[in-house]
Amino acid sequence: MQNSYFKILFLLCVTSVISFGQRKTDATEESALDDSKYLGYGVTTNTNSGLLGGFVFRSSTPVSQRDNLPVHRYIALELVNVKHPKEYQNATAIGSKFIHGKTNYFFVIRPEYGREWYMFKKNGESSIGLSGVLAAGPSFGIEKPYYIKYGRAREQEIVTVYDPDIHTDLSQITGAASIWQGFLNNAKFNPGFHVKAALNIDMSTFGDNVTGFELGTTLEFFGRRPEIISSKLSTNPRAFASAYLTLYLGSKKSKKK
Repeated sequence: MQNSYFKILFLLCVTSVISFGQRKTDATEESALDDSKYLGYGVTTNTNSGLLGGFVFRSSTPVSQRDNLPVHRYIALELVNVKHPKEYQNATAIGSKFIHGKTNYFFVIRPEYGREWYMFKKNGESSIGLSGVLAAGPSFGIEKPYYIKYGRAREQEIVTVYDPDIHTDLSQITGAASIWQGFLNNAKFNPGFHVKAALNIDMSTFGDNVTGFELGTTLEFFGRRPEIISSKLSTNPRAFASAYLTLYLGSKKSKKK
């Protein structure tokens, strides 16, 4: 389902770009280069997450030209929640949900540095811009234990770290605890490295406002295997590959100002 979702989005992107290219005039090609710096923030989803995968902050600043089009320095910071491919939710007797076999959340902070090459720039508020992005950087993985509410009777209910070897009576599990439960006490650090390639679509803007989306793929490696699902139930990958879509808003400011 999610793969089909990204395929449809990709086809829509390609169709929009092609149709715009067919309508592009010579005046557009000869327009003055925009030296604006772009700042944006948004939400991202990917094939290793749920619908809301995380948050992104991005900056794009012109540093040179290539074929009379600007080349930008690309800097970004991503905060994402990485899930195991075999995660699935179980319903409890009282209607709440928990993830069977899950032992840790895996959050990743990704600082990124790279380049953004424009294929064509926006020409006015009724057009779009197209650019390619290539960036890389360290990955700071944080494994945070998965907590559950355990105990059939409310007065006997406790919040504890989920251990599939101990909490074998699923009827006693009444749901998952807060995602922030025990975050500062039991989190483990797992460093890594990532690289991404993307197509960036700069949509219509009003004044100095920016709206757009970034569609691409990320390849990520970690120093050790993060335990997201109990190792007795499934193998946890050390490397992750995902397709992602980021929607962002922001603003632009001329470097001359």
